[in-house]
Formats: sequence, structure tokens, C-alpha cells
Amino acid sequence: MRDIFESFEFHTQIDKLAKSGLLYLVTEKFATIDLHPEAVSNAQMGAVFEELIRKFAELSNETAGEHFTPREVIRLMVNLLFIEDDDALTNPAWCGSIYDPTAGTGGMLSVAGEHLASLNPDARLVMYGQELNPNPTPSARRTCSLRPGHHQYHLGNTLSADGLPETLRLLAL
Repeated sequence: MRDIFESFEFHTQIDKLAKSGLLYLVTEKFATIDLHPEAVSNAQMGAVFEELIRKFAELSNETAGEHFTPREVIRLMVNLLFIEDDDALTNPAWCGSIYDPTAGTGGMLSVAGEHLASLNPDARLVMYGQELNPNPTPSARRTCSLRPGHHQYHLGNTLSADGLPETLRLLAL
């Protein structure tokens, strides 16, 4: 969590809220919301995070699509990715890998893991991701770390500073 707070310069936001007299009001509102993992799933929290990214992108006149891919699009991509393998995916011994070179908040990896778990809870999916933007990276690392198995998530430009140079070779084997 410390990585997430540092990445988003949370201390700066707290200072701004305090100076404008809003820190207590915002804290009071958050204190009334139950955000415990038993009340709000990881998928729901990811959806909230993505919605905030979309809203802030709109407010700053940026294109939201530059910052996130809507969950409906991710689900379609995951379905297309796995469509040929439905029979194999139900094998209890199934093990596979997925690599997202522009992983952002880890939405593609997360949805792929959820999709596979719905078909086969015993399957093992190894997740690899890399992201250029430092802000969502800690969140994505947290998302991946909540899933059992081996995961690697790196910060950097996939084209000029590939953090997973062996990944494509490994995935091809």
C-alpha cells in the first residue's frame, strides 16, 4: 500500500485538502464506507479505481482510453484469447501463462485469472505484466500478488526497456 500512496503522491493531496478545509469532511465520508475486502471485492475495487481514472481524465481534457480499457472490452479480449482452449482449460492439471506488455492496473491479468478460475478453480495461471506509467503499477502489483502462483510485474517501457526479456521466449515454449 505504501507504494500506491507514494506513486499517487497522496501526501500532496492530503496537504491540498487540509489547506482548503476539506480534509475532515472527506475523511468523515470515507469513515462511513465499509471498504473491507469482505464487503468490496478486489474486482469491485478495481472498477472503482478505473472509474476514478476515467473521471479525472475527462476533467483534465485527456482521453480516458489512454489510461484504461473498459472492463467490457477486457472481458471480450479475454474471451477471444481463451475461446479455442475451453476444453483444455477444464483439465485439472492445466497450467498456462499470460503476458500484458501494457498492463496498467492489471485489469487484463485480473479478468483473465477470474475467467480461468470460473472454468477451472484448479488451473494455474502465471501472470506477467509491464507498464510505462508509474501510477497504476503498485496497484497492479497488489492485484497480482493477491492471486496464488507466480507473477512478475515491471515498471518501464516495454519497447525500449523490456523488464521481461525472457518472457516471450518462455511463453513460446
